Amino acid sequence: MMNFSKKIKKYDYGNINIGYYDKIFKKKNGIQSAWHNIKFNYVKDEIKKTNVHLDIGCGPGTFLGQLKNKKTYGIDISKKQIIYAKKKYQNKNKKFKIMEKNKIPFKSKTFDSISLIEVIEHLTNNEIKLILLEAHRTLKKNGELLITTPNYFSIWPFLELIVNKFTKLSYEDQHINKFNKFNIKNIFKKKKFKIICLKSFLLLSPFLAFLSFQISLKFIKLDNFFTKIIPGHLLFIKLKKLY
Repeated sequence: MMNFSKKIKKYDYGNINIGYYDKIFKKKNGIQSAWHNIKFNYVKDEIKKTNVHLDIGCGPGTFLGQLKNKKTYGIDISKKQIIYAKKKYQNKNKKFKIMEKNKIPFKSKTFDSISLIEVIEHLTNNEIKLILLEAHRTLKKNGELLITTPNYFSIWPFLELIVNKFTKLSYEDQHINKFNKFNIKNIFKKKKFKIICLKSFLLLSPFLAFLSFQISLKFIKLDNFFTKIIPGHLLFIKLKKLY
């Protein structure tokens, strides 16, 4: 785990518009929408439908909205995003709660699986340590922790530079931790978690949305082949709780 910036400037996530990423996801047009659709589909396929699942950093609830599990929960530190998620997605099977800093508001051994979808790059080393301890506490025995994060051993840094320079969205102050296949292993305690899967994904598929949104979604199958050779833009890590 590493921080590249000498002095960490904490980003104010209250600046993100309510439901911003949900609206992008539902747009079903363009590279950014394809990126989120492909990413969520990829993680969704790794979660058993019988699982009681928790999504940490759920934002406006978009990912949970795609799950068909009987019991799913989403938590986030942003009160306004949770209010949006409740209005859009909450029902008898999906519940949303505000998360106190580094604390998961559920009892121990509650969940079969937990996801952290592009969250850890926004956290300090100590915050990552604390949230992983909480994930371990609230997972059942042999429960699974699913994590995605940008892969800085790919051309992602170049894409990030373009986004920072030419769009309204900027990751310069948001991504305070930068991971690759090698250094990400250092954040997990071997006595608590076992790495089941560590790979990269998402390479060409989202960019094909420029031609056809549907083709971009289907191209992920070829992407999964190509990323065995060429590093994908995102890392996917599946871990099992050991005790």
